[in-house]
Amino acid sequence: MPSPGIVIAGDRTLAQGNLVRKPHRWDTAFGRERIHSDWVNLILSSQILGDIDPADFPDDLSLSDIITNDCKIRWCSRGETVYAAGSYETSIFVVLNGGVRVSDEPGTEQVAGSSALPQLNAWLSPLLKGTFGHRDANVTRLPTVRLGRYEMFGEVEALTRTPRSNTAIADADKTALLEITWPGARELLHWSDAFRYRVEELYRARSVAVGLKESGLFANVRPETLAAIAQECTFERHGSFDWSHVYQRENAGKAQGEPVIGHEPLIIEQGHYLEDMFLIRAGFARVTETAHDNEFSVGFLESGDVFGLTEIEESLLFGSHPHAGRGLRSVGYTDLIRIPEHIVGKFILSGPQRRGRGVASAPGRVSHEDLSLLDFVVDNRFINATNAMVIDTTRCVGCDDCVRACAAAHDGIPRFVRTGRTYANLMVTSACMHCTDPVCLIDCPTGAIHRDAFTGSVVIDDDTCIGCATCSSACPYNNIQMREVRGPDGAILVDEDGSTHLKASKCDLCAGHSGGPACQRACPHDALTRIDIRDMDMLADRQSRV
Repeated sequence: MPSPGIVIAGDRTLAQGNLVRKPHRWDTAFGRERIHSDWVNLILSSQILGDIDPADFPDDLSLSDIITNDCKIRWCSRGETVYAAGSYETSIFVVLNGGVRVSDEPGTEQVAGSSALPQLNAWLSPLLKGTFGHRDANVTRLPTVRLGRYEMFGEVEALTRTPRSNTAIADADKTALLEITWPGARELLHWSDAFRYRVEELYRARSVAVGLKESGLFANVRPETLAAIAQECTFERHGSFDWSHVYQRENAGKAQGEPVIGHEPLIIEQGHYLEDMFLIRAGFARVTETAHDNEFSVGFLESGDVFGLTEIEESLLFGSHPHAGRGLRSVGYTDLIRIPEHIVGKFILSGPQRRGRGVASAPGRVSHEDLSLLDFVVDNRFINATNAMVIDTTRCVGCDDCVRACAAAHDGIPRFVRTGRTYANLMVTSACMHCTDPVCLIDCPTGAIHRDAFTGSVVIDDDTCIGCATCSSACPYNNIQMREVRGPDGAILVDEDGSTHLKASKCDLCAGHSGGPACQRACPHDALTRIDIRDMDMLADRQSRV
């Protein structure tokens, strides 16, 4: 029998002082304070959230609990910025009182949380100049939209995990907004068909208008004309929004050596009639060619890229019907806008914006001859990486200086593992890649893992992480580890049930440390670099050293 004050955990005997309470969702409400019951009752008894039926929700996850804990009431004065274009946030808003104007113009005040800007990494500061409030004068501006009581906004970026495309500003004093954090919005979307339908309808309609504006294809088109063009375009989604789990299941189930490409949803097959030009709104797509019944990659597309422009241009020139010169498949998920052929001819091919677009269905960034490197990048979904750790194995001597430097910057525990998938002399290391589409964020019940509002880097708030491991299991690259937590005396902490107290851990690009990632600065042989893998030429240059 253990002595008093001693607990047995597996084969370990631990002092009672090492026990901690296991954290749970809603230990801390969104906004730190729970919404008052009067507001909750008002929301439940009105049409603020549409025709949501509380009976649709399970007893242990009631609609009332979601509103109380995953939402907050936000009060704004006239002219106050709710959020600024370019910031990374995932809340959805509903106007309760007053009004909001949404436009391309910069806000009059700093976005919420901007006081943290001076605390950002010094090496990132030059990159952030002009991030907020800067607009290209040649880009078509959308008309300012004014939203009143019970109108919703912010859903586009919440669903695509992308930066804000516009600025939202309070249009009246005492404007009250219901801010729904992403974990709350996810539950509402999952359990309520009515809420999901409302959000998806708004998303489809607004994505077309915003996507056309952001593309720059209609730079010299008047706003009212652009609005009319948007009415003639259609929105499509291919693949799965929660693509990580689908990708992992398919990888586990496919035979060794079986091409990944055959599992990707087909958007259009090579040679098929091309009615419209495709504008990629969000996600990625693989451009393919087929020869002798074999389909292979020749490029990839991302947000803002187009497919079919060259084919439509040639068809209008020669009076023929356009056919897809190449195929297109969804990588993960792909949101796209279909722009009719006559719109392309009238507004795109006849305007100055046509210059410099390149061959739309064969991106210029894949300029090297070794297409197997492209397959490696797309098959493994590394095109998602904005800041991957890539090691040149011909230069790396295994000294582990990079690992030690990382540990020194993070309380003695490294945030990455010096292993990974390899191609020739390149190893994409198991370190957070700060993805364009961070699917690890989707299922986090507390929002502990999120994107920094200013840099877009994926970070974890230790205070709200409950150690559930949903982010770790969702990461398709195994780049998030669950680490033991130690107390001030260095002893491992244990939950009340005897299990080890865990927190999610991953590379944070050495946030709070000057000079950039310590791993890269510590490498004595220039073997380690951080790369946006979508820059295929830079990646090929590292590979060409062999």
